[in-house]
Amino acid sequence: MRGGAVLLAATLAAGAPRADTGMSPSVEADLLKGAFLSGSTDDVERAARSAGARRLTLALAGAASDRVLALAAADGAPFAEDAVWLLPALVSAARSPDRPLAVRAARAAARIAGSLDSSELITNDIPPDWTRARIHDLRALAADSARWIDVRVSALEAAAHLRRSLEAEAGPADAPYDLAAAAVDPDPELRRAAFELLGSPLAPAQLAIAANAVAADPDPVVAVAAAQAACEGLRFGDPARPVLAALGAKGLPRLRALVADKSLSPGARLGAARCLAVDGSSASKKALATLPRRGHHR
Repeated sequence: MRGGAVLLAATLAAGAPRADTGMSPSVEADLLKGAFLSGSTDDVERAARSAGARRLTLALAGAASDRVLALAAADGAPFAEDAVWLLPALVSAARSPDRPLAVRAARAAARIAGSLDSSELITNDIPPDWTRARIHDLRALAADSARWIDVRVSALEAAAHLRRSLEAEAGPADAPYDLAAAAVDPDPELRRAAFELLGSPLAPAQLAIAANAVAADPDPVVAVAAAQAACEGLRFGDPARPVLAALGAKGLPRLRALVADKSLSPGARLGAARCLAVDGSSASKKALATLPRRGHHR
């Protein structure tokens, strides 16, 4: 439990609440484990809300002595009041050699980060430097090729959400991941997630990386995700010329083939097709004609 005490001390020092429900820790633990073992999400939510971030932090850190309680804490973490303070404990649990625990913890971190915005960070008096430290931790977790891919993708997602929550206070050092490195990762799931999580408009360096993936990535699912990232900004008024220039003589033919590939997601094909619409060439119009009509896709 020494690791749990360290995590708890750091969490409380950062400002997490010290609320006490009046129940003994053993009763809270039994309730949480019972809810988890019942398979009821509603029961887990109620038990996690009752336990609170303080006790869930200890439960996550004590996985070696009570695995079921740690699993229950990971599942319940997104429901806890002030769940943001659980992020350090969840990142630590996501590094566990226990895959079910690591996956649950990483997913919980992504859910918690996805629910945050800048106003909530201010309301909860969360220091920007604390959030930056969590981005750094998640970025390192996502870059760890020894981790399972579902853990890495969830970490990537959580880092991206936290970066957006910083808004104007964020600087270049707060990037949620190294796109250049992610774009050549051996695992296509991570490459795809890296492009899907990009926000518009793309910076010139990001556009160059995405355009290269459109032309050269061997996985068409990754390539169409990169194309969607590159082309999606056209929907919001981004100038078309830099995007088309970045795609170039190799990217545009591949993009036409991707848009015409009916085995790929209709939504991704439609997002990528914005570039072909502004290109306007006969070859691009031919590829556009293969898209499903409105109302015939989800």
